[in-house]
Amino acid sequence: MFGKTVRVERDTSYFEANGISYSRCQLPLQNAFALTIHKVQGLSMSSITLNLDEDIFSDGQAYTAISRARSLEDVHIASLDWSAFRVDAAAVKEYERLREIAAAFPELNG
Repeated sequence: MFGKTVRVERDTSYFEANGISYSRCQLPLQNAFALTIHKVQGLSMSSITLNLDEDIFSDGQAYTAISRARSLEDVHIASLDWSAFRVDAAAVKEYERLREIAAAFPELNG
């Protein structure tokens, strides 16, 4: 998916215990997992890699995904399609309404 080929080679260790020769063969792999944006709502992740592409189908999903990282340095974007950033028109309208109310009371805006 990311265009990288990684070669994994077998690592064999030879040892002896109680006079018997043994060998152990391992593949140096690291566990990895993936979570959906819905599954990580409310979590803080130490590092995230995102595909912000046409698979983002709901308003606010891209924001929710990005905001799961503790800092922007912890966000890695594997693919980016600007159409992934969708907003709810009603939410934008409400934000604008609240901004107008706040502007009417500058003394409350510290």
